[in-house]
Amino acid sequence: MRNTTHKLFKDKTLRHLHDELNIIGVVRNHFLAVSMRYYRRYGKGLSYRKMSSHLTKLKKLEKYQHWNIPYSWALQNVLKRLAQSFREMKTLGRGHPQFKSCKKHKGMTFRGEHVKIAYLLPKQKHERNHPTYQIRLNGRWYRFGLHRRIAGEIKQVQVTRDALGDMYITLTEDYSEVKIEPKTGKAEGFDFGIKDFLTGSDGERYGAPMFYTENADKLAKAQQAHSRKVKGAHNRERERKNVARIHKKIANQRADHHWKLAIDFCRQFDILFFEDLNLRGMKALWGKQVSDLAFGEFMRKLKHQSHKRIRSVLKIGRWTPTTKCCSVCGHKNENLTLADRDWTCPKCHTHLERDPNAAMNILKEGVASFGLGVVRPIVLFNRIVGRSVEATSPLLNSTNASVV
Repeated sequence: MRNTTHKLFKDKTLRHLHDELNIIGVVRNHFLAVSMRYYRRYGKGLSYRKMSSHLTKLKKLEKYQHWNIPYSWALQNVLKRLAQSFREMKTLGRGHPQFKSCKKHKGMTFRGEHVKIAYLLPKQKHERNHPTYQIRLNGRWYRFGLHRRIAGEIKQVQVTRDALGDMYITLTEDYSEVKIEPKTGKAEGFDFGIKDFLTGSDGERYGAPMFYTENADKLAKAQQAHSRKVKGAHNRERERKNVARIHKKIANQRADHHWKLAIDFCRQFDILFFEDLNLRGMKALWGKQVSDLAFGEFMRKLKHQSHKRIRSVLKIGRWTPTTKCCSVCGHKNENLTLADRDWTCPKCHTHLERDPNAAMNILKEGVASFGLGVVRPIVLFNRIVGRSVEATSPLLNSTNASVV
């Protein structure tokens, strides 16, 4: 399956989509309240079948006639997700779903066979970068720019809106995109950090652009201006959109950095090793810094690119000692603290830098754990003040590099 997202052109017809999303938000809140009452009495949420039959009865009443406006399968999909959330309260120990404003409801889903897409002949004065298409949703046509051609059968269409009121459609196609790239025969271990986003086992450091921190002052001023405005006024809504626009820019900057770095890694290496980190515990210690780096989001993007480009992304055990162990002789330094950025091994007297040493241990543990062969001998040079550790990049033969 392949998902592609396209932005709908701003037009007066978009108000119909906004109205339909608002109605779906009202329906969700209604059945959430009913399920909560049922849960307090019987200890479990309403099933999808009961909610669906109750919805059918309500839609026949005059008071709820406007609930027939949205696409019916989109309403049923919301009820399915609501029922699943109550089941996960028992199985996964999660809290109950939260009520939210109907204007904050973000999306609805359409089946592929109930959506029609057609090419729209250009009538505008200036040519656009991408061909203009139109999509028929719930009986109305909406325009969008097709920046990536449709290669397979459309199975599902997801309509979403953001805090700025922009509308997007995500097309789910029955198509697997594969880009065959030449093998490099290289494997690399990476250590995640706060100061440096990632450090490779070859000593290469990849910086950590703190996009949220860089825009913190601008965001604070926008939030102050928003809080000064009178509630319900048009000026307050304008300032709210300014705040949302800054958040959207930060998210786009972070996503762009992650995609470019993931593609670069997949072009350089055949196998990539990482640690299985406890990100929730790291957030409790370092807070916004971990969230700003968004290591979990980066790993999701990297795995997507690895499947697309036939590369392997593997994780070693969470409790493997990688920081305190010497990558040359294996001696474990129990006295190492978080403030020690470099140290000298008391056994082999090798001067080690903390992050490259951990990355090298991740590589060695990954190769040993997944049975990919033996890492070639590592050449480490004692560094003097102001010089970094140099290490040869470990190579695997072409057969081992293709193991998934």
